[in-house]
Amino acid sequence: MSQTVLNKKALPLKASSPQTGSRRNMRAGVLHLCADLDYGDPAREAVTLAVLTQRLGWRAMIASSGGALVTEAERAAVKHVRMPLDRHGIFSSWRNRVQLEALVQRERPALVHAHGAGTIEMGCRLSLQHRLPLMIDLTQPLQGVPATHRLIAQMAQTSCTVRVPTRTMVEHLTSAFQINPAVVACVSPGIDLQSYNPAAISAERLHNLSRLWRLPEQGIVALVPIPIEPKMGHAVFLQALAQIKEENIYAIMVGSDRNAPGLRQEIEQSVENMGLNGKVIMPETCPDWPAAFWLANVVIAPNSAVRGQNMEILGAQALGRPVIVTAVGANEEMVLRDETAWVLPPDNPRALARALYDAAHMSTDLRVTLADNTRYFIEDTFPQANWFNGMMELYEALMFPAASKTAKVA
Repeated sequence: MSQTVLNKKALPLKASSPQTGSRRNMRAGVLHLCADLDYGDPAREAVTLAVLTQRLGWRAMIASSGGALVTEAERAAVKHVRMPLDRHGIFSSWRNRVQLEALVQRERPALVHAHGAGTIEMGCRLSLQHRLPLMIDLTQPLQGVPATHRLIAQMAQTSCTVRVPTRTMVEHLTSAFQINPAVVACVSPGIDLQSYNPAAISAERLHNLSRLWRLPEQGIVALVPIPIEPKMGHAVFLQALAQIKEENIYAIMVGSDRNAPGLRQEIEQSVENMGLNGKVIMPETCPDWPAAFWLANVVIAPNSAVRGQNMEILGAQALGRPVIVTAVGANEEMVLRDETAWVLPPDNPRALARALYDAAHMSTDLRVTLADNTRYFIEDTFPQANWFNGMMELYEALMFPAASKTAKVA
């Protein structure tokens, strides 16, 4: 299967500016479309890209319904325009079209970057009406419903590039939706190793998060950072935890149930039925992921449904934490089996309980060795510079296609 895979070597962030060189005779602007700027992968990627490109002299704009990451974007002088991109009713869609039209007319972006399936329709509309190059960023699988197939048909009418983070997503789009492999570019995700550095995590940050979550001082912390949605493994994890509930293990299951209303209540009832009261907490979001991983003794992704990436698993390994994942979707692409992680079959509480027990009782020497392995693995395979440079290559190929073809021939 043909596909584009970028960035095999770790490189520094590109220092070039869109103002230099014959192809960059203007201060290029990128309009990011994101449903919201809360803590999900699309929002985090949109803000990070906007901030980094702004520092290199590009103009970055984000249109979204707002959220916790707006402040971070605006601190870096990234323009944010609030509009209800997370809503798809008749009035909201009309309002979004009017506001986006005005924004494009005023700011004259050189490229539109749509983050997530919810922004594909608006991105395609802007691309077709204003002849703007379009990048569509998809980090998680699409639902096989009629609405999705209509979006795929809209995408086929544009000259877009679909960026995905893993081979799992390439296979998903090209097989399940027959998207032309030539328009799918695989750029691996990247971790900011300065933020995910033990030396950068202060005792105050650890204390604040520990107090917020009411963690016991001597307990073993198992962190499950995964959305509360069907087949994400929460029930299996609780069954595994119940098998070893005499151990001093406390679970933090961080995730939102906005895509599965009512599921949180079901899980809370399971916690009570299994006698795990006081050993499980379920915050919807995490305000400080590096601190959370530093507090955790093990990080777990027990999903049986396919996921396209798991940034939390990468962040945990960057901070030297052992991880347990299921052999499903892109999980295995995010770890080194038996070197940085336990890779287990899905829906197997007994195997998960055993791995959780082993992780909780690792010797100090083994824990130090594993921490070195995980850190080196992330430094070599998933540094943020590789991801950013790959995204910049895609931007320039979209904005300057003739020059890119000439460079490839040369």
